[in-house]
Amino acid sequence: MNMPKIPQDYQPINDKNMDDKHTPLVVPASGPLTTDTPIATAVATAPILAQNHEFTVINALTPQPTRKSFISRVYSILWLQLLVTSIFIGCCNQIQPLQKFMMSSIGITLMWISMISLVVLTCSLYCLRKSLMTCPCSGIYLLIFTGTSTYMLGAVGIVYKLSTLLLAGLSTLGIFSGLSLYAVQTKYDYTDKGGYLLAALLGFIIFGFFISFTHYHVSSIIYSSVGSLIFSFYIVYDTQLIVGGENRQIMFHKDEYVLAAVSLYLDIINLFLYLLDILNGRN
Repeated sequence: MNMPKIPQDYQPINDKNMDDKHTPLVVPASGPLTTDTPIATAVATAPILAQNHEFTVINALTPQPTRKSFISRVYSILWLQLLVTSIFIGCCNQIQPLQKFMMSSIGITLMWISMISLVVLTCSLYCLRKSLMTCPCSGIYLLIFTGTSTYMLGAVGIVYKLSTLLLAGLSTLGIFSGLSLYAVQTKYDYTDKGGYLLAALLGFIIFGFFISFTHYHVSSIIYSSVGSLIFSFYIVYDTQLIVGGENRQIMFHKDEYVLAAVSLYLDIINLFLYLLDILNGRN
């Protein structure tokens, strides 16, 4: 029986060569894959790339319609919040029956409920980050947050005079406008300074706790001045997160317009309150 002979130039098939031939070449963010890259590495890289394509941040490469739509949404929500808050503060300053209701037992109880709700909502702002990117949850959160904070700020309209409120409001508007223009125009990046701002804010809170046991007039003015300075930096920080750009390392996601608006709203309200304290101390 004649058996087929093996050719002299025959070479056995290498399993590694077959694997390399059929390895899908996916280019990760760290660099191109070579033929020596295992299949598991290349396949594991594909979901990461898919996630990166789905994640859109507002930067210099973002299309202009997307970028303008995000910024217009944020500032539309912000100005609506400020308008509602300003009108309610003015009503509390001028309408006597509303003042009597807020100083009654029911009004004070609602004030405590609003205070606790505002603390919970502020703490859960970043815990509910993904939920705030969906339409129903974001609208409900925004409505409750604006309502509780506006009701609490109504006490400001009762305590301070109308002239002091107007002067503090105009000062806040001027400072906010100037800082916003600076944040947009400057090439210096403040978005990577969030850790320093958080450390300064925590130190400021601890300082306020200790200063509450003193009764020095100068210390109160210094405390309010430091608070105004910290939240002025926060306005620049959050504005750069919203506007984005080629010189910014950290930016908001295109669906985080509620988170962006609430962050900037808190900065403006805190700046307004500390300016009120400074002006009231001057008088």
